Amino acid sequence: MATTLLCYRYMVSPAVRSLSARPARWRYAAAVGLISAPAVLEHEVAGPGPLGWVVATPVALLTWQGASSDYDVTQAIPPQRRNKLLLFAMALLSVVWPPLLLLWIALYCGRLRGWKHHAMMPLRLIKAYVAWLPTAVAFPPEASRNSLLLVLGCVSLSHYVKPAWSKYRLGPRPWSWAWENRTHYLMASAYCWGWARFLRAETVARLLGRISRVNRPLNLLTLAVETAGLFAFLDQRLLAAVLVATVLFNLAVAVGSGILFWENIASNTVLALVVAALPSTYSQAFGWPAVGLAAVVIVLSVADLLWKPWHLAWWDAPFTARVHWEVETVSGARRGLYNNFMCPYEREFGRVEGYVLTDEPVLHGHLGIVWDETLRERLANAEGDSQELLALKQKYGAVHRDDHLTRKHTAFLTAMFTGLNSGAPKGPLPRRLRFLKAPGGQLYYWGDLPAYRAGETIRRIRIRYQERCYRPTAGDFALLTDRVLQEIDLLPAPPTSTQGTPPCGTSSSTAEPTSASSSAASYKTCRTTPSMPSNPTQN
Repeated sequence: MATTLLCYRYMVSPAVRSLSARPARWRYAAAVGLISAPAVLEHEVAGPGPLGWVVATPVALLTWQGASSDYDVTQAIPPQRRNKLLLFAMALLSVVWPPLLLLWIALYCGRLRGWKHHAMMPLRLIKAYVAWLPTAVAFPPEASRNSLLLVLGCVSLSHYVKPAWSKYRLGPRPWSWAWENRTHYLMASAYCWGWARFLRAETVARLLGRISRVNRPLNLLTLAVETAGLFAFLDQRLLAAVLVATVLFNLAVAVGSGILFWENIASNTVLALVVAALPSTYSQAFGWPAVGLAAVVIVLSVADLLWKPWHLAWWDAPFTARVHWEVETVSGARRGLYNNFMCPYEREFGRVEGYVLTDEPVLHGHLGIVWDETLRERLANAEGDSQELLALKQKYGAVHRDDHLTRKHTAFLTAMFTGLNSGAPKGPLPRRLRFLKAPGGQLYYWGDLPAYRAGETIRRIRIRYQERCYRPTAGDFALLTDRVLQEIDLLPAPPTSTQGTPPCGTSSSTAEPTSASSSAASYKTCRTTPSMPSNPTQN
């Protein structure tokens, strides 16, 4: 087990980083040769046994995701198509020669930009298996497979233990988060952000009122599931039960917040099924010695010494400020441009990267999360009061405006939708087979407007800044601010009898009302039609 972890930390991870950043044939050959050398010298190596399914599942799922994701229309399409086909071919060839998985990981993480939060745990399962391959020849098959089970289990469970550790450290006392966090605010913020907006606001408000009564039991159950990994290897059935609990936990997170860890759900489901069916030859992986070994490995990963799971600890608040994108077609119809359409950058357009487009001080992160307990309390008590929010912005807010990134963002949107208007393919799948595309991880697919589904030519892109608040006392949702940040004209406006487009710095005659509050009534709109960038992929 120690040999596998050392190989993971000092051979496989550096190789993946190097091959992803600087791909070259000699690097590929050297890396695969190094991983393959022990097996070649021994001529025989014990396979992973039933645990092979635990590795095959994330390989298949992430190959599906990488091969079916949309093209970046601003870049040349043929190289992207070749990379997708190459990913699929390497996945198949790795069945015959597993060391090729090292190249598969490098291709997926590098050229296909797969190294994202939701894919990290499944990718680390694959990396752990690749690290196990050269060590498997040095030990008896039974001991080697037991060590592989321990390593795979630690990789999975460490991604839950670290968030629990972070929650214990969040407040002044270890139990502060469990006792004080209003978890139902996360659900309210997700609804404002764009999740499940097909439900009526009144229905959601009533549901939130009921959930608010069980915040503490939900928080305590969350911590119990996340920390259970420290003791999961005490018994085979206990390990399977803990893995099932993590699956149910991820499903609850998806329903409540629109954050879908489908890769984790599938990987842990298969791992739980395999663990439950393991024969008695894997008994060395269970018991108090195994618990001690697993605890050491998990603690090292929590300390970022083996791999680096995310902290995932915050205070939930009922106030959200978000940048939204919408389009206007040649027929004059307005449609929402939601993050699923923006694949392969669906994660970026579902989160907070739009803050670089506004001068407004931002108080929170994704989904209204904050890390200051006092700010959380004041946001909850403000209930949308404009004067209190202004005072909080002045004290706690941060302006993320970046003119350079704004120009690149605008140029990227211009290039992308100019290409789509010209008939560029959106993805490798034809429209009738789009349902076969892998799901995304940020399910913010709804808003004030019907979603744009492609097909009709786009004349204009409009970028808006909105502030929304869930008011627990009134039990409703309030739109506090709604103003246009920018309009990007892709096609000339149709001739009208009215005066033409006003110059930059004056009010736009076609802009929507700029604010839900009087303070923003005089906001001015500036339209731009920038030139094409040399590298329009910032977002």
